[in-house]
Amino acid sequence: MPYRSAQEIEAIARRVVTAYKKLPALRGRHPNIIQPELLVCGLLRLSVVYHRLSLNGTILGLTACGEVGVPIYDNPNKPEYYFLDGNTVLIEKSLTEGASNVGRRHFTLIHEACHQIFRMLFPEDYMGAIARRQIHYCRETTSSRVGDWEEWRTNRLASAVLMPEDMVRENMDAFGLDVPMRMVNRVFASIDYSRFSDMAAYMGVSKKALSIRMKQLGLLKADYLDDPYALVNIYPQEDEVYEEDCHGKD
Repeated sequence: MPYRSAQEIEAIARRVVTAYKKLPALRGRHPNIIQPELLVCGLLRLSVVYHRLSLNGTILGLTACGEVGVPIYDNPNKPEYYFLDGNTVLIEKSLTEGASNVGRRHFTLIHEACHQIFRMLFPEDYMGAIARRQIHYCRETTSSRVGDWEEWRTNRLASAVLMPEDMVRENMDAFGLDVPMRMVNRVFASIDYSRFSDMAAYMGVSKKALSIRMKQLGLLKADYLDDPYALVNIYPQEDEVYEEDCHGKD
């Protein structure tokens, strides 16, 4: 797949979000969050279906740009095949269970939809029979293969669509966060951490996904979500690269 720069991907995201804001369901409103199901179904006209996608829960979502069958495991003892039609997104059914899965479900849904957005914008990339039948998986862990531009660009677009810059800035102001925010740290900056957590919940995203997006936009200098005591260096290095896992895990 052709490489798309971060700037190109941000421009695509702005086009998608602009069209989203014009949906009849949002007429007369000023949306400050993205409703994933509305964007995927109402704007992109894709179908969203929930099934058990693997026995061990490692596959969170999948889609394809053509007709292809994939196994589903609603009955673990009797797997069946679901036939994708090129306009359907399959999401792991367990992601609908529990509040802790909301962010992961939303990011997975938008991630798979972004594969379809690229197909709509650049159909020449998906014209061949093999490309149309290729299954795009969103897994529990992101592929670390060097040069996997398809997944990199899809993750980047999903982050930009789900958390547009104008909405992030507006919500930072609404939740009383400085721009840029110095750090996310529940031990040494507990008030800001609480506000940041409330903002993530309001936007329907994980704290990790939001922190990565804010760093991409230059709105957050550092986060310590994994280890709040790791204050060796408050500010990240200039060449530090942030990339979102497709599951958007807290």
